[in-house]
Amino acid sequence: MFKKNHEFILWLLVALTATMSIIGSMPFAVDIAGKLSIIATSARLLFALIHGSQRLGWRRLGIMFVIACIVSWCYESLSIATGFPFGHYVYTSELGPKIGTVPLMIMPSYFGVCYLAWALAHILFDRFDLKIQKSLMFAIPIIASFIMVMWDMSIDPASSTVKHEWIWRDGGGYFGVPFSNFMGWFLCVYTIFQFWAIYLMRAKEIQNCPEDNNKSSWYLVIVIYGSIFLGPIAAAFTTKDGSITDASSQVWPLKALYETLGLVSIFTMLFVICLAFFKVQKSDNLQ
Repeated sequence: MFKKNHEFILWLLVALTATMSIIGSMPFAVDIAGKLSIIATSARLLFALIHGSQRLGWRRLGIMFVIACIVSWCYESLSIATGFPFGHYVYTSELGPKIGTVPLMIMPSYFGVCYLAWALAHILFDRFDLKIQKSLMFAIPIIASFIMVMWDMSIDPASSTVKHEWIWRDGGGYFGVPFSNFMGWFLCVYTIFQFWAIYLMRAKEIQNCPEDNNKSSWYLVIVIYGSIFLGPIAAAFTTKDGSITDASSQVWPLKALYETLGLVSIFTMLFVICLAFFKVQKSDNLQ
């Protein structure tokens, strides 16, 4: 059960994430988009640490954090060097200091949203805990991976082609982003989730943890994941005519770009949010 002060802090982090998502999508905020991304990432990281520590404990959550950071850094570094698995790209200075060729904030960003996707996948299977059972050893990682890629599909063209937080050197068909990026993303996050599942199965003591029957704690996960897609929606309504040119010299209409991201986020992320909300609302095991 959440302590009241923890729940208040978590709702503040939800509000901060939503605010950064909306402001970061505004045309006037392009020059400070990197700073806003760092703030939003920090808010999601804090949320995952506070929420996750009460579900799993600090030791288990810390191991999850290490897995997410090591796997994501390795895949990102490999792709920047070789083009596999995401494609050929480079990070600019917009996201701050780097570890090698990867900005420091990227790894915690993976972890923050991975935690949300992991929790949402449990909700979709009507499992109101963060444990892993043998029957769901592969199912939870697969569904959580789809939930993660939905997020990337909703933000990547804006973050790269428009805000230049990273640059796809050869461009790509999805408003300057290559098809390989999303396949690589699925591979990367699936690796993270599968390692998490293997660890949790081996940490047998976690199977004795009670289910979390507090609806509020599950609504928090749903709402903070939902706050991410507010940016693409806001941008779809506020962006005026104009165009942007990617690294391959392909010109993309800005309004079409943002309206597409808005539609993608509505019919992927919002679908998961609605389904998860109804699952929590209708559950007889939650209070």
